[in-house]
Amino acid sequence: MIGLGNLRTQDCQHIRRRELLQMGACSALGLSLPQWLAGAARAESNSPVKSVLLLWMWGGPSHHEMWDPKPNAPAKIRGCYSPIATASPGMQISELLPMCAANSKRFTIIRSMAHDMKDHNQGGTVALTGSTNGSQASGAVPFPGRVRPSMGSLVSYLTRRRAGEWPAFTAIGPNCKVSGADLRGQLAGALGAAHDPFRIDSFTHEEGFKIPPSIEPIAGVAGSRLTDRKSLLAGLDEIQRRAEAADASRFDDLQRKAFGLLTSTHAKRALNIDEEPVELRERYGHTVFGQNCILGRRLIESGVPFVQVNWSGDAEDEQQGGDGGWDLHYRLFERMQDRFCPIFDRAFTALLNDLDARGLLASTLVIAMGEFGRSPEISSIGGREHWPFGYSLVVAGGGTPGGMVIGSSTADGGYPASRPIHPVDLHVTVLEKMGLDKLELFVKGSEVLGTPISELG
Repeated sequence: MIGLGNLRTQDCQHIRRRELLQMGACSALGLSLPQWLAGAARAESNSPVKSVLLLWMWGGPSHHEMWDPKPNAPAKIRGCYSPIATASPGMQISELLPMCAANSKRFTIIRSMAHDMKDHNQGGTVALTGSTNGSQASGAVPFPGRVRPSMGSLVSYLTRRRAGEWPAFTAIGPNCKVSGADLRGQLAGALGAAHDPFRIDSFTHEEGFKIPPSIEPIAGVAGSRLTDRKSLLAGLDEIQRRAEAADASRFDDLQRKAFGLLTSTHAKRALNIDEEPVELRERYGHTVFGQNCILGRRLIESGVPFVQVNWSGDAEDEQQGGDGGWDLHYRLFERMQDRFCPIFDRAFTALLNDLDARGLLASTLVIAMGEFGRSPEISSIGGREHWPFGYSLVVAGGGTPGGMVIGSSTADGGYPASRPIHPVDLHVTVLEKMGLDKLELFVKGSEVLGTPISELG
């Protein structure tokens, strides 16, 4: 049954014609649509979770070498690393994550994530949108028609009544790509371009952070004038002076928003991570991912409802070529040990500790996940293949209990042994914890058909 005001439904799939008629009858009860929307807004404002910080580990990180080691499995499955104890009784994770082990009471591991899309594009679309359309097992064509909105776009749309300088969905890092083509599922779909991610390029030691050159806010100031400088921040003052005399009437809402952002003193300050103490930047690590996480925290601090930090090949593994990120089909053990796990271990723990020290962890839901995990059996070339049938992700903050493991996997880590969870269930959990009203998505044809993960509070 649907309640009024703070709409609570276990699953939008359960909204039937009778219930829609009940909503239509609200006017007879003296409850207009604006009043109903106001009730939804009150529910949002009363929620303790104000923001989501998604660490998108593009390519599929190996859960075997991170969150779900299998020490009793045969060598061809367990690999060469051992589990270590954590600060949470009964929880073990890989020895490649010692800092996470010491800080395990801040996060919860879900070891029973599963879907059936092995392709990066399809798996990434499932993970980012919660889509359940299409199935390789049934032979159906995945994602017929328009791709559903991403998690960030859902949050952006449902928090659109908030006033803020930064776009509600801000992504740090380049678009994720599959063989040179953009991953589907990164955008807003039917919710409209206003809820696509506003993108900031990854940190570089030479230039800091940059806004992509597609934003050209005023005549005579090309995108290259913004991005060809050694620092974006150093060039914004001149643009701001020119803006005072510019005719902005020709720009649409998105362009005005982007331009207002670029010329805002507050926004410029959020981009300037040089304000951070040297010691804190070192705690995150002087890596692209580490510094991107600092900016993510600064944007959360500025009130952005949804921040996504992309770790792709562009970010940490350029010397290997390609754009696969965590897609380690070969040399998996060497690369996980030497780069991937140490970089993540340091930045992730620094991020959680930093958010907590600033009083932001309770109101910020942090999620670290990829589109799937890696296969149980090690390949002949020393890697693991795509594996969506059973994998892990990590959730922290936002009132979630720490030091806990949800679900379990089979002895080879290949499938859920208990409590199977689909990505769409995570999407519904995010909306529930933020106090956002799923009915608005139903009306837009972008309903989220899942069940909240009750163990996350």
